[in-house]
Amino acid sequence: MLKHGEISTETDKGPFLFTLAALCTSVILAVVILTVSGLTAVNITIRAFLGLMALASGSVLFAMLTDYACVQDGILTMSYLFKKRQIAIKDIGSVRFKDDVYTVYDRKKGKAGTINALATGIDRVIGELNRNHVNFE
Repeated sequence: MLKHGEISTETDKGPFLFTLAALCTSVILAVVILTVSGLTAVNITIRAFLGLMALASGSVLFAMLTDYACVQDGILTMSYLFKKRQIAIKDIGSVRFKDDVYTVYDRKKGKAGTINALATGIDRVIGELNRNHVNFE
């Protein structure tokens, strides 16, 4: 679901649909309660919690959609939230694995970016890096 290329990580369908359902449900219930009932303390509290649920679900959904890594035309693209980094595979110095995160370093030992090791399809991305003789530490 939501692939960014032939060799890429993708968003898991189950958590994506669950988060999307939580967002839709909280928005729909907030609108229904807003239009059907009056301004009692209980209704205001319920609307506040539904609003918080909508904000949290929207944030998680946005993070899920922007967390990916892909390899296209010899370039590794790593994206998370508002940070999108690209590096040519031939310019990768090493890749280190720690705490379920692959950290990619360039040849000058500078940090080029990170990849979520728990993402669906990470095996294809790591396999492609391995086929291109990237050093894993």
